Amino acid sequence: MTAARRAPAATNASKRSRPSVKRRGTRAATIRKHDALLTAAAALIAEKGFEATSMRDVSGAMGVSLAGLYHYAESKEELLYKIQYRTFASLLAAQEAVAALAGPPEERLRRLVVGHLAFFTSHPNELKVCTYELESLRGERYRKAEQLRRRYYRLMARALAALMGEPPGTARESRASRHRALYVFGMLNWIFMWYDPARHGGVEEIGEEMIDLLLNGVRAASTGE
Repeated sequence: MTAARRAPAATNASKRSRPSVKRRGTRAATIRKHDALLTAAAALIAEKGFEATSMRDVSGAMGVSLAGLYHYAESKEELLYKIQYRTFASLLAAQEAVAALAGPPEERLRRLVVGHLAFFTSHPNELKVCTYELESLRGERYRKAEQLRRRYYRLMARALAALMGEPPGTARESRASRHRALYVFGMLNWIFMWYDPARHGGVEEIGEEMIDLLLNGVRAASTGE
């Protein structure tokens, strides 16, 4: 009698557990769709520019209704913010992990440069949008995206300060390390203007050339001195 009473309870518990599995599957599908949406939007904005891209353009590229698109982003600016924030959060997390690895300053800087270039090859549209369209954001969205960019800038400045033999913690105050970080990002951020792997080789090769230029200068790199 007791066993008979327990059986339905177990069955009910099993039934209650099923929706959680469904919710997890639904959430994963939602995340994939959200990521696909941001990827498609980044491709359109990279090609047409932010001002010329409409929410209707994005919905058409995704094959979803305009109402369905507004479920994921309430405005075109929010869509741009999500592209920028996701891109820089992913890049920063990867680069912070690289910077934490042991090694001499030259090797740590090399890993950061190659890491950035490798990320670019997987996300060229997103980084182009981040380079061109930061000023299209306003208010709190701009502030949050800018915070991530500044964290990444300080990460590179610290790596360069270590290479220059500066004591730890002085990167913010060092004019030289700040300027060199800007020079490095000038090389990295504009690579989408000219890079073609078929013509210029892999990112490791390009990274080595950039590091050689940083460490030795134009004249030494060209003459082998």
